[in-house]
Amino acid sequence: MLVINHGERNSRFFELPESLLGLLVLVVVLVQACFGVNAGICIPALGGESAQGVLLCFLAALYAFVVLLHLVFTAYRRRKIGRFLWLQLLACSVTSAAFYYTSVHAIPVEPVVVNFPLGLMSGVFSFINLRAMRTEYYPDARTGRVKRSRPNPAFSFFVYMAVLVAVSTVLLVSPGATQHPISWADAFFLSASATSITGLTPVDVAGTFTTFGKMVLLLDIQVGALGVMTFTYFVLMLVGKRLTMRDSMKVSGYLDQDGGSRVAPLLRVVGGVTLGAELIGAVILFFLLRNHLKVSDVELVGYSVFHAVSAFCNAGITLFPDDMSTECVARAYPVQIVMMFLMFIGTVGFGVWQECIHRLRHKKSRKRWSTHTWLVFRVTLITMLIGIMGMCILSVIEPWLHPNGPLSAGAEEEGVLFGFWESIWNSIGRSAGFSLSDISEHGVVYKLFLCVLMFVGGNPAGTGGGVYAPVVAICVLEVIRILRGAHDVEIHNRRIARGTVDRAIATVLLSFVWIGGTTMLVLLAEPGLAAQEGGLLKVFFMEVSAFTTTGFDLGAVEQLSVFSKLVVSLNMLFGRVGMFTCMLMFISPKEPSPARFPETRLPLT
Repeated sequence: MLVINHGERNSRFFELPESLLGLLVLVVVLVQACFGVNAGICIPALGGESAQGVLLCFLAALYAFVVLLHLVFTAYRRRKIGRFLWLQLLACSVTSAAFYYTSVHAIPVEPVVVNFPLGLMSGVFSFINLRAMRTEYYPDARTGRVKRSRPNPAFSFFVYMAVLVAVSTVLLVSPGATQHPISWADAFFLSASATSITGLTPVDVAGTFTTFGKMVLLLDIQVGALGVMTFTYFVLMLVGKRLTMRDSMKVSGYLDQDGGSRVAPLLRVVGGVTLGAELIGAVILFFLLRNHLKVSDVELVGYSVFHAVSAFCNAGITLFPDDMSTECVARAYPVQIVMMFLMFIGTVGFGVWQECIHRLRHKKSRKRWSTHTWLVFRVTLITMLIGIMGMCILSVIEPWLHPNGPLSAGAEEEGVLFGFWESIWNSIGRSAGFSLSDISEHGVVYKLFLCVLMFVGGNPAGTGGGVYAPVVAICVLEVIRILRGAHDVEIHNRRIARGTVDRAIATVLLSFVWIGGTTMLVLLAEPGLAAQEGGLLKVFFMEVSAFTTTGFDLGAVEQLSVFSKLVVSLNMLFGRVGMFTCMLMFISPKEPSPARFPETRLPLT
């Protein structure tokens, strides 16, 4: 049993009011954002300020005062003041000053742009305080000595994703998030799409949502790309909190690491690469988009940040009405090059970047590249080359074979060079879903080939989707091993573990079965769509895109009923978690038995 001395217990006294005040600030900010900035009863004596604005200023100032008392008390007891307390004081002080300034003075941006992130930050600090109190008073949470029936990482990840989707759905249907009302089904579908970084949208994002709604989607994309647990524990490390043993084991299980000791360095790389790539990308996009968008600098910042995050996270959601084929950016090649680099960085995987960073720091090290990094770089390069050549050839051959088809006119107008550029774009962004043209205008073989690329997807521990290129590569190598009669799958002078090969094969087979089952289910629920010309291809293409969290669409999403939207939403969430990982939620792995039955052979040909 953990013993807490008198001084520590008095210091912990401040954490409960800090947590409650931070949560109250977040609640008031959300009410203000969801129901309009001017909601509430105006107080003439205070210059016409709304009651919500006055309440925000009061709560934020009280929050800062309590944190200051906590800091003074800690210093009076001659104990070390941690980084978290200093950051909390700085954050609540800035929050109270910003709330007062936005409620009294006119600012060039909507108040929600300032209030929502600051209120969210207050809620995060409150969550950390509550979590610290739970860890302090419940030793099992700190040491990891918990019951054997605790949920596995796969179940925890899926639950966190589902909670995030549910909360986002409620926020997106609020009057303050939309310019015109949308249905609950559309809000749920879009929340699942953003959280699973898919990009399928039943409505026009730019024309439907307000600034607050777009900020909610951006937060879903960022948290969904990194994973709720990864994002949470990175924030904890950022404010100076150590991960408990249980936390490390959870994250190591989710990230498929060998042990908890590797979690903290990987989380630092995840946060550093993400923030660095998105920040640099947003700055470059700001100056590039200035020549193509006729908007104010404040709005241009929003466009730059949104598309930098969406590209790095391979989300495929844009603020342009016709995706990247919108006239203002359709020929903005420098913008597209920056977005391709961001998509590539995100899809390579954080484990690979961790090794690259380690090698840059230790240039004299002669340690060989790991098998994972060696395989990722080669498979990624091969997939990109095959995708570019295949789509480029098909974009030329199919119009020639079908001179009266819808693609022939577009090919003559755009030219072969644009077809080559689009092939590069779709190959690198096979997990993103940004489209430079209407995919439905391409031929059938082109669409099926794109389905294969979407299915292959990106790499483990990255922001890309699909079953992952190394998984497909291992399956191919296993087939070659069987045909050659070899004993093991060998690459890079290493023998791949039998369990890894079995898991790769199971992942591919389960994914095939799941995509086929959901395709048939949607076809049964949508007889009108199934009866259309090319209806089967539309639904199959959409289901592959949803499961691989890509976002390409042939126009099927707009024709779905509520039931079908729920099916596709579940497909997106399962695809983000991973098919093999999802099966572990329902099937408990057993310890291998030493006893084995006699071997027999069966005829297969």
